Amino acid sequence: MINPPLILRQLDLELFGGCNYDCDMCPQKDSGREADFKKSLPFDVFKKIIDEACQYGLEAVSLHGSGEPTLYKKLPEAIAYCKSKNLTVTCFTNGYSLTESLSQKIIDAGLDILRISAIGYDAESYHKWMSKPAFERVRKNAKCFQKLTNHKTELHFYHLVTDKTQVEKEVEAYKTNWTEYVGAKSEIWLMHNWAGTYDKTPYSRINFSKNQRSCGRMFKPMLQVRSGGLDGHWGAVVACCMVLGRDSEAVLGHLDTQTIDEIWNGELYTELRNKHLSNQWNDISYCKGCDQLYDYPESLVWTNMENRIYGQSKTLTDLIISK
Repeated sequence: MINPPLILRQLDLELFGGCNYDCDMCPQKDSGREADFKKSLPFDVFKKIIDEACQYGLEAVSLHGSGEPTLYKKLPEAIAYCKSKNLTVTCFTNGYSLTESLSQKIIDAGLDILRISAIGYDAESYHKWMSKPAFERVRKNAKCFQKLTNHKTELHFYHLVTDKTQVEKEVEAYKTNWTEYVGAKSEIWLMHNWAGTYDKTPYSRINFSKNQRSCGRMFKPMLQVRSGGLDGHWGAVVACCMVLGRDSEAVLGHLDTQTIDEIWNGELYTELRNKHLSNQWNDISYCKGCDQLYDYPESLVWTNMENRIYGQSKTLTDLIISK
């Protein structure tokens, strides 16, 4: 095949691969993530990646991967560097370390959107799924952030349904305890299975749809970059965000020593695209069993975000990644 033109509209860039949580629905649990990918991205490598990506039309950076970005010592500096390039910047966090001081620094740095992942509609369910009895702490941090930002930075919540048999109950509780309590925008999704890595999900999307097709991510103008990498490298480009816990299987190259062009048009990326074009995703270890291969628009259960539809990028509102 001829690879799609190298145009990058969105970069999903992980700053720190470790996490201060041990969430029940995440492959980070019980040190499940490979050690090579729990590293902190050197700031010079971060700048190299941003500078190079800007050559290909970059519009937005999402500072997330699978680690916790508030543990990255230069988070405000990373945001400010992206803003100096006129990029839209989003950051994902669990909100635990979102102190008033850090909140003010990232707001002042110019962060456009802060997304807090909060799985659990009340204190009990939050403790069960997020591993910490921090329901009130995170709500307090979020409310403080919302007051400090004065609408300079949009605050979003990301939630998951934990019991498919009581969706309406959970949605109403999420809306009351998070959305309305803080006064923020929110999304509530069905759980996914982390490319087949997470096999303890209380329900499976695969059971809801028989329409299997390519997720399409490898053909879109976006790149997924981890902080760590194999054999002492940093900045591993991986196939998608879902490969947590098996990053090493999905590495397509390393941006500390390679260029974006070398990886985008390289043998591994080309092979991945070819297999998806020929419906051979079951021949790919990190794609086989992934519920993102099943078309199920109802995965987005509820949101108060304007014009939000299933498959949309979490940063660019018009970038569809699942068609």
